[in-house]
Amino acid sequence: MKQLFFLLTLFNVGFCYGQNYSLNDFEESPIPKSGSQEWHSLNNATDREFTFSFDSGLLKISKAVYSSHVEYILKNGKLIGVDMGEFGGGLYYKPNDTLQNRIFVNEVDGKNIQPRWFGGLMVPRSNRIQEVLKNSFLLQSGNIKFIFSFNDSVYSMGGLAHMRFKGGYIFKIRNKGDSFYISHILNLDDAPAAMSIHDDHIYVATSGGFFILDKKLNKKVIFNTIFWEGLYPTSVVVIDDKNIYVTFRGGYAKINSLNKEIHFYKAK
Repeated sequence: MKQLFFLLTLFNVGFCYGQNYSLNDFEESPIPKSGSQEWHSLNNATDREFTFSFDSGLLKISKAVYSSHVEYILKNGKLIGVDMGEFGGGLYYKPNDTLQNRIFVNEVDGKNIQPRWFGGLMVPRSNRIQEVLKNSFLLQSGNIKFIFSFNDSVYSMGGLAHMRFKGGYIFKIRNKGDSFYISHILNLDDAPAAMSIHDDHIYVATSGGFFILDKKLNKKVIFNTIFWEGLYPTSVVVIDDKNIYVTFRGGYAKINSLNKEIHFYKAK
């Protein structure tokens, strides 16, 4: 199958790893009700945010560190996805050749692509993301949380959950020389917060729900609403469909997607 991208980076998320922890640092607890005192204590637990990863048969736990952007390496440059929440974001292309001054997006000259007022990046010049985006081209406005490879293609996924607004989307990205082709694939009912690819399926924790996409990107909703809304999911790890871990502020959940069973483990 024809490769449209030279892939150096398969998949990345907006969190990196720090000090290690173990499952002994958590204890099973009753699932808190949204807005309850217990829920508020989790919402305020900014010092207890973790990510899980699965490596060589071992579940590894690390402290989560937030980043406002993700990167995906191409043959002649890289894609940069920016998510600044209510302050907007976008999908950008940063060529290796700093002298490149022209691109096309869906056959439109990149010079004519302007940030949308809603979804365009709205941060001061002093914000460090401006340095990251130096010499880059805007491909598309809107918050981009993930850029990843799936089915021999490249996709972006993003959205926004702010106050009463919740929504998300998936786009397919193709690149040929100085031309990019971006096509809308799927609307999401909520903003994606964390995800994982396992056995040709995409497992997505949104700001307040959880769903699975199959190889054809058909969506199976496991939870439309869930208690972690407002607790900011940070990672998804899939061992199998009976053992799915979702981390968020203050702890993690273990999900059996077959019978839609969930257990909550609070950080001690």
